[in-house]
Amino acid sequence: MKFNYFFLFLVCLLFLVSGCKECEVSSDCSSKARELYSGYSSNCLDIECADNVCEINSISNCCGNKRCEEGAGENKCTCTTDCGKCEGKGEVQIGSRTYESQYLEYGCSEGNECELMIDDSLINQVSLSEDKQLSYFTIEIKSSYDYPFNIDESSFYAEIKLKDTENDLILPVSITNVKIIEGELLIGETSADGTLGYIGSSSKIRIPITFGMKEIEEEKRVSLVIDYMYKINQRIGRNSDGTPIYEEKVVRDSYTKSYGSKLFFVNPD
Repeated sequence: MKFNYFFLFLVCLLFLVSGCKECEVSSDCSSKARELYSGYSSNCLDIECADNVCEINSISNCCGNKRCEEGAGENKCTCTTDCGKCEGKGEVQIGSRTYESQYLEYGCSEGNECELMIDDSLINQVSLSEDKQLSYFTIEIKSSYDYPFNIDESSFYAEIKLKDTENDLILPVSITNVKIIEGELLIGETSADGTLGYIGSSSKIRIPITFGMKEIEEEKRVSLVIDYMYKINQRIGRNSDGTPIYEEKVVRDSYTKSYGSKLFFVNPD
């Protein structure tokens, strides 16, 4: 009888001991790992069954451990799981209010950096033309630029063409400087050496945009200022026989063209 009780005690003890085993192999710990580290990638967990006990630890510098670790090169483009998605509009401050940008949105660059950028399909080429009669000649001004204007990549061109001349004009007409302004603010400027030597000749000038933008998007009502010089035969008197006397005179002048529509500048940086 004592033997039967002792045998029963051993069976119960064995049952209790076996029932306390948490695991036999590491795969037995998967459910506990999911419970303790919900949302973690399995690649970012060190799971081991040691002495029938599950030992579970998270792995550092691993995409999927719910920590955005910049030191490991993680960001919104390389590890959206931990850092979130690279998306959304930028912010523009106008007065005391903050607005969403109209054109710039966050996206991933070729270098996997989350940056403000513009969809090229949203950019349109604007071309404008105007004839202007000046003192001794008539010119045609063609302006071309992007709308919106990306200050990192877009270009502003002014093409000036000689269309007609007066008799007293001595060719050529020289374009010396071209700039874009808004009031007293200089938007961009370039020294030019354009030469209009005959009717139909033209000079196409690229004007770099150099002003510092305070916001990532800004509208400006701008004007184009063209500086030029030329010579004329100016009558200064008459000879004794009544024929006129002329001398050459150098004339320096400028023309300002105002644009009816505002230019929209964007700065992805």
